[in-house]
Amino acid sequence: MGVILSAKNLQKIYGMGEVKVEAVKDISLEVEKGYFYAIIGKSGSGKSTLLHLLSGFDRPTKGTVKIGGENIHKMKDRRLSAIRREKMGFVFQSYNLLPEFCVEENIRMPLYLNRAKKDKGYIRSLMEKLGIYGLRLKFPSQLSGGEQQRVAIARALAAQPDIVFADEPTGNLDQQSGGDVLRLLKMMKEEWGQTILLVTHDMEIAQAADRIIEIRDGMVVGRGE
Repeated sequence: MGVILSAKNLQKIYGMGEVKVEAVKDISLEVEKGYFYAIIGKSGSGKSTLLHLLSGFDRPTKGTVKIGGENIHKMKDRRLSAIRREKMGFVFQSYNLLPEFCVEENIRMPLYLNRAKKDKGYIRSLMEKLGIYGLRLKFPSQLSGGEQQRVAIARALAAQPDIVFADEPTGNLDQQSGGDVLRLLKMMKEEWGQTILLVTHDMEIAQAADRIIEIRDGMVVGRGE
């Protein structure tokens, strides 16, 4: 289907001198459109740092990240922000919902920020497929953890991004809710053609992906399907 994201010789160093930590060491990879990738590794392995570099949340010490052939770390902040709003979706472990807004408003927030006028039918369909249409007028404090994560997934899909980054999205959930979230992520790929990059420390979760990238001590030590 073609390469949607590529990284070349990525390195990230924190600190200086004796306290210097090389969190990511010379990683190169290609992400193909329409696949579900799991980046797996133990705590401190560098997997979340890698995700932050690939998504533009953090800048590398060395190396390049290209999305659609453009080097995102050479972009001006305004351009990078626009690319991230339009082409990327994000799902976090902590949900990051805005407590003063109801479910539907939270989901529509990327559209408000983009000043986009997406078909209202799409947002309704999204909520229905994720099983949260009946919760659309509730506030985050009225929802369970699993329900909040469903809202976060819907928000990530609201602008119909090309690629979705998920950082330990099941980390705060019980086993059943975590399994539901995984099924929803797979549905995102199958129903809407999203490319998914998920970070996890759990091999059982990683097995749900099409391709697995294993990180250890800041380096890729294994790739598999």
